[in-house]
Amino acid sequence: MIAMKLRILVIFCALLACSAVPLSMQGPSAGPEAIYYNGKVVTVDASSAVAAAFAVTDGRFVAVGTSDQMRALAGKRTTLVDLHGRTVVPGLIDNHNHQYHVALLTLRGVDLQNVTSLSALLSRVREAAAGLPAGKTLFTTTGWSADRFPEKRGPSRSELDQISDNRAIVVYESRGRVYVNSPALKALGASRDTAVVARVNVGKDANGEPDGVLSGSPAAVLNLTARIVPAPDLDEMKSILTRIQVRQHAMGLTGIRDLQLSRDVMRAYFELWREGTLTLRTSVGLEVNAGEEVHLEALLNGWGVGVGFGDEWLRIDCIAEYNPGEQLREPYVDRPGAEVGELRLPVDSFKQAILTINRAGWRPAIHISGDKTLDIVLDAYAAADRERSIRNRRWVVEHIPLVHPDQMKRMKELGVVVSAQFQPYGSGTEMIKRFGRGRAERAVPMRELLDAGLVVSGGSDWPGAPNNPFVNIYYYVTRNTREAGPLGVAQKISRQEALRVMTLNNAFITFEERIKGSIEAGKLADFVVLSDDLLTVPEQRILEITAIATYVGGKQVFASSAFPGN
Repeated sequence: MIAMKLRILVIFCALLACSAVPLSMQGPSAGPEAIYYNGKVVTVDASSAVAAAFAVTDGRFVAVGTSDQMRALAGKRTTLVDLHGRTVVPGLIDNHNHQYHVALLTLRGVDLQNVTSLSALLSRVREAAAGLPAGKTLFTTTGWSADRFPEKRGPSRSELDQISDNRAIVVYESRGRVYVNSPALKALGASRDTAVVARVNVGKDANGEPDGVLSGSPAAVLNLTARIVPAPDLDEMKSILTRIQVRQHAMGLTGIRDLQLSRDVMRAYFELWREGTLTLRTSVGLEVNAGEEVHLEALLNGWGVGVGFGDEWLRIDCIAEYNPGEQLREPYVDRPGAEVGELRLPVDSFKQAILTINRAGWRPAIHISGDKTLDIVLDAYAAADRERSIRNRRWVVEHIPLVHPDQMKRMKELGVVVSAQFQPYGSGTEMIKRFGRGRAERAVPMRELLDAGLVVSGGSDWPGAPNNPFVNIYYYVTRNTREAGPLGVAQKISRQEALRVMTLNNAFITFEERIKGSIEAGKLADFVVLSDDLLTVPEQRILEITAIATYVGGKQVFASSAFPGN
């Protein structure tokens, strides 16, 4: 015990000696800025140690140990925070989070969040249309679901035409599904003769006329509707990004990878970074879509900087999510014949795009939902590796719900890291229907991926799924799904492993494992105080755990009334 105390004091003094104010000038009463004690501190260090207290100075942890050891370090100006036995974990990180798109679709337009019926939705849209200047597009927020309406459907084209037949109306249900009226269809080039516009599906009624439903990939739908929905200017982008951070911190999140961003959105992030108003550590992925490879070389070579550029608040992450399409090794169960899905571009074109990305010094983070698609991606990664090694550059595969041992071996050899989410939790029934129970049982095989020696990180794909990190942890630990019951229980991992996936492994994916992701002396003081003990609470109650306080760089960015002292 004495030896441990001396080691902690040596570390603390060494860190102070490196600070802006030398220890000799601070006097005998100098101490850390804050000490948090009487808690259960799950450090996620190399030994998965659990401590009781820690000290913070200048936005970093400076010591970790027992309550007595930490309190002995206190100076006259040290703030002492009694945690009253609460569990503390490192700041939680989301590896695949479309924060900007959520802000775009929830903080702009006619507010439809939590609307509970189609009639109420139409009433709000009608009221907003009455006060809108002529000719201006009316658009709404997301935050509602047709499945939860008594009517079990969204608005029809004719219902929206009754509200206005001389202005475009765009009603967003999600990033990938919108409802529009006739003027909007005309402006977007959708007619009886078009089944697809700019990779977006045009729904048809029984007579073959467009029914007003547009659906497809989130990127395609947003890009199409952006033709008639006014884009936010730089100041509005900054405003909605600042506001959306608050929601993330309330979930216990201290960092994210925000993917599929245009250069304009990156500019907004840069402005917030320059102003010092970012409170959520963000790694940003540049949006490039299949079909845009002709411009790829000029786009990337024009940057002058690439992956990893930035600091602990904002850095460039990747090319995201350059989706080559979905193909399976074995046919779908619910489709006629031997249907295995389609690619969006020729395999050779995709390979050439990956080679271009590699030559420019960037890394790809490819959206992959089919196991045959994963084969194609790994073939392209291997080709790039032969030109210039990628083995220490942490290239990413996103999602990969279907993955096999031979693919895991290839990823390990290439140094590829896995950005996993929890698709079966909300879509287990659908996955059984599409893939059959055998493949659904192995979807997102966390146990196998970790046992293969891969670095696996966790996230949400928000707004495609909740941005609550405890849903990830619950699913990884239990394999319980929302509708299909337990699915693939052989793929369970431990609570400590699940926490590591959501913290330190996520720091690894952004090249930051040395500065964040665990509660250790010298690392950034990002941490979360929990409502309950993640390591011992009954499994079902993991879903009920909440953040009662969130700290980024030692500063409190969220606190609930349950936090000690509030």
